[in-house]
Amino acid sequence: MGNKYDEKAFVKGAYQALIDRGIITEDMLMPSTVTDEMIDAFEREYDVKLPPLLRAYLQTYCHNINGLKAPVPGDDLIHRNEDTMRQIMHMDIDEINELSQDELPYVELTWCDMFPIPEKDPLSVFRREIEGIREVADCMVEDDLSAADVKQFIPFADWMSAGPLCIDTSIDEDEVSSEDVQTWQVCWFDHEEFHWKQQGVEYVDDDGNVVGDTRMADFRCFLRLYFYGIYDKNYEVQSEESGEDVPDKSEWCTVGGY
Repeated sequence: MGNKYDEKAFVKGAYQALIDRGIITEDMLMPSTVTDEMIDAFEREYDVKLPPLLRAYLQTYCHNINGLKAPVPGDDLIHRNEDTMRQIMHMDIDEINELSQDELPYVELTWCDMFPIPEKDPLSVFRREIEGIREVADCMVEDDLSAADVKQFIPFADWMSAGPLCIDTSIDEDEVSSEDVQTWQVCWFDHEEFHWKQQGVEYVDDDGNVVGDTRMADFRCFLRLYFYGIYDKNYEVQSEESGEDVPDKSEWCTVGGY
């Protein structure tokens, strides 16, 4: 994807979508206190380079949001469905809404624990989480792993309270393609998996590189799912067809400490 769009505008649009969808209110957002100097120091300390979109995300708003719910094609992400990822990456919401149900994935409301960005010490949660995944890797002595093997990963959320979603910064964002799972940047690590090389987990590839469980093409896809709500109408149609009421979207957000 590269820098073919305005990251700052995209992030502002993502938060505005949360407001327009009735999930958050404008007074929940404060101007970000994250400076370029803070991010530069973070990058030096952890020997990692933040993607431009994540940098823009951190420098747009501070907030105390610690959970979001959205209609997500869970099975398609688990099985890395490239057709679904193509919709998530490239289709406008209006285009998605014009698709028939046969062309759309089955979606389910799925919680994701967000990392608050407090006005004071705004990168504190991101620091704790990046240190956390490195500490976990250091405990993988039976798998011959250490913190150095995961230094390319930046956690940005905790999916279903079951493990961190991370951006793999070793993958060039200009090479990301919905057509090639090997280029996808966003992966997941289950909290309950303590041997990443064991059969059935396989968070380590044949060359010994930690790759995690690949789920999404990039951070932009995550924002389109959870902030822009690109499958909201799809979920509403599914609910109507099954005779279920559509939940109040104001219940799709939680706030508080982390």
